[in-house]
Amino acid sequence: MDDCGAVSREDLERWDAEAHDLDVTTRSLVAISAGASANRPRSVSLVVQRHLEKLHELSDKVRFIRQTREALLKMTSIMGTPKAINALSKVSRITAESDSSSGAIAAELSRTPLLRTPGNYTHEQMRLRGKELFDAVYGKHADRVEHRLRELYPELAEVIMVDSYGRLLSESAYLCARDTELCAIASLVPQNVPVQLKSHCIGASRLGASDAMIQAALRLAKLVCTRRPL
Repeated sequence: MDDCGAVSREDLERWDAEAHDLDVTTRSLVAISAGASANRPRSVSLVVQRHLEKLHELSDKVRFIRQTREALLKMTSIMGTPKAINALSKVSRITAESDSSSGAIAAELSRTPLLRTPGNYTHEQMRLRGKELFDAVYGKHADRVEHRLRELYPELAEVIMVDSYGRLLSESAYLCARDTELCAIASLVPQNVPVQLKSHCIGASRLGASDAMIQAALRLAKLVCTRRPL
């Protein structure tokens, strides 16, 4: 089901103004993550289209779509797979229609190598890089948080460490750790989970995001998730 809120170009300009502390690409990725998490794929579509309109080089367009797809993939750990599929479907449609005469973007994307095949990393390597990111996000509280997860359900802790942090979130080919955390903040806003939101705001600061950037991501995500009557 598509979202029922109306989004205008004026809304997009307001979002830009409220999030001026984020660079243009990060701003778009944060808005996309929030819109997808709120199950507003039309918002995702408009943000992607607007960003592509500002780019002139094919390589820049391809890089942005790769970053967008990576952000949505990573955020499945927060928003869930169905919402990510809804958003990625919009992105795929835009990609197919953009430069339709040559299919240039789609052709370039088809040559993108897989980043998470079994041949790239062993299970233990995945766990180690997941633990490294987990420790970076939670700092001195990392062991306590991991212990609590194991108390809740040992399998949960292992899946979070290996799959969420190791396989998904720690991959940095297209999206760095700092920007991944800013997207996580945006994805958490519509979920109404204040404890986790606070943790990832702190995590973003540990990974290099300034307070101004974090506040901008919060403001932008709240605006994206605000529904307006048609």
